Parts: sequence; structure tokens; C-alpha cells
Amino acid sequence: MTRLLLVAQPPDGGVYRHIATVAPLLVARGFEVTVAGPAPYAAVGPGVEHVEIDLVRGISPRDDLAGAARLARVIRSVRPALIHAHSSKAGALVRTLRLLAPRVPVVYTAHGFAFAGHFESERQRRLYRLIEAGLSPLTTRTLCVCEFERDLAASVGRRSRTRVVHNGVAAPPRVPDPRAADLAGRGPVVGAVAGLRPGKGIETLIAATPGILRGAPGAQIVVGGGGPLAEPLRRQAEELGVADRVHLIGELDDAGALLSATTVAVHPSWAESFPYAVLEAMAAGLPTIATAVGGVAEAIDDGVTGLLVGPRDPAALAAAVRRLLEDRDLAARLGAAAAARAQEEFTLERMADGIAAVYAELGVTPE
Repeated sequence: MTRLLLVAQPPDGGVYRHIATVAPLLVARGFEVTVAGPAPYAAVGPGVEHVEIDLVRGISPRDDLAGAARLARVIRSVRPALIHAHSSKAGALVRTLRLLAPRVPVVYTAHGFAFAGHFESERQRRLYRLIEAGLSPLTTRTLCVCEFERDLAASVGRRSRTRVVHNGVAAPPRVPDPRAADLAGRGPVVGAVAGLRPGKGIETLIAATPGILRGAPGAQIVVGGGGPLAEPLRRQAEELGVADRVHLIGELDDAGALLSATTVAVHPSWAESFPYAVLEAMAAGLPTIATAVGGVAEAIDDGVTGLLVGPRDPAALAAAVRRLLEDRDLAARLGAAAAARAQEEFTLERMADGIAAVYAELGVTPE
């Protein structure tokens, strides 16, 4: 059978979700799949082999050299027909090792180019952009999760080598998380699923809470996800006097557990590619408000399948939430239209078929 090697860095978040979803679907299509990544990838799914390899997120010469050496051994051992790198760090290391197997196609999915993400320093942004431009000639195909990401790829490399396959999801189960269900009994739930990390915009949601409460006094702001900003965000809520209405409930086993108790879904990121959290909310039939960043507008048509607001704008976010909580007919129409679009355009099968088609274009098909 044809062996694929998927290499990934983040042990959680959208990249992990993507690999955990796609790898078993590729196995079902007749490929042999090995995932090289941190320990959590051992649980990716049936029929998927795992080789543990730890890659740090940022630039770290010592750690990166060790990771490259480990990855080189994995490539020699697995002898894949195709290597698909997921995330900027995995993409950088796989492509720097291209001479180990120069005839093996290398596909790269950034899941959000680092140079387009949230940075405190413009110097860092320029550095990551230069790295991507330097590595682009070593990429057989850049497989992008949205058209916005494709435009970024074309800005540092050849557009002819880029392809787009949108992320896909299944409708989440309707079994609410007990914590969220309890809060839903107190008032409408404004739900967000996000890692508590820089750039995810939960600060903006908390800053919007006083404005939300002015129009919906019973509203409960519920955020599912963990991360290093948990305590700073709690302090922000306390300083604004809304700590009793902002609930950071921690990691979720399944996003659907929160979404099933949610009245209005919010995705307030400052920078994104094509987030699963938005697609999951749409598939659940929820009226969804998201920031107009990255490829979000490719899923949410403002006023048709949801509402879009600008990033870092608490007043606009609060007004949009109040609008949907007050106009339940509009909320219902947006939710129904979102579910219909998700079922038509953003399915698991469509995503897996699209990825397999890119592999086939490179001469790599199941035997």
C-alpha cells in the first residue's frame, strides 16, 4: 500500500483536530498513514501509526536541530511516498530535509501562516515571512485551507503550486456539557470555543460583556478551552465587574458539548485562517458572530449565514450579540442558513476527497 507521512507540531488546537479527522479518512481510502508528532497524536484514530516527535512552536536552534535529526531518522525509516507537513514549524523542518528524499513530493499546509498571525513585533513578522519565502521552492504543493491562505502562500511563492481544500466538519453531538447546561438555565449563553492564547480575542469578548449585559441582563458568557491566558482573563473580568457572568470552563472533550447549550456562538479572533470553531458552530445550526479576519468570510456571509464584525472592537461585538439575542427570528434564519451551507460545502467527505485529489495530482494514489 502507499505510505503517507503526516508531520505535525502543535499537540492541540486546529492542527491536531485536522490530523485527527483527516488521517483515519485517508486510511479508509486505502492509504497507509504514519503521523509524526507529539504524544497526543498517538490517539489520532484506528489504522494510523504514530511516531513520537516533539517540535517546539517558536524558533529555537538547539531544539530545532534535535527535532530535525529525529525527523530525518523517521523519514529514512518510514520511506513514505509523500510527506505532508502541517503547521509552520513542521513545514520548515520537512522542507529543510528535502535532500534526504528529493523525489518524494512534499505537501505543506500552514493552518495559518506564521507571518500573518498575531505579533507584538513587526520584526518577528518579517523574519517569518523571509523564512517562508526561502522555503517555498522546496515545496511541491502548498495545500491551503481557504482562499485567504492561498493568497498568502502566493505572496511568498508560486501560485501555480498552491491548491485550496476547505476544512470540513460533521454536525456536533447534541449532548450538553453539564457546566454549560447549568449556566443555560440562568439565561442565554453566549458561547465561544477557543484556546486561551494570544490572538484568539477572548479579551475582546470579555471587554464586550458589559455592553452585552446592557441589552441582555441575564446573558452568560461561556468560554470552552484552556491556555496560558486563563488567569489574566479572569482578572480582566473581575476588573470590569463581570466575573459572575464570564465563565472560563476549561478544556472540552468535544466542542459540541458547549455548542449544544449555546444561544449565540462567538468567535472573536484577531487573526485566523479557516477556523474549525466557526464551522462547528455553523454545522450545529447556531447563529454565529465572528471577526472578519483570514478566511472567515469564506464561511460566513455577513447577514446571510452569520454576522461579521471587526477584530478588537468590543462595542461592535456587543451590538451584534445584543442584536441576535433580541431578534430571535433573525437568529433562527442565520442558524438555519449556516447549517445548510456547512452540510453542502464543509463536510468531512468533501475535505478528504479534496486532499486525496491533490495527492493524486502528484502521482500518489492508494495501491
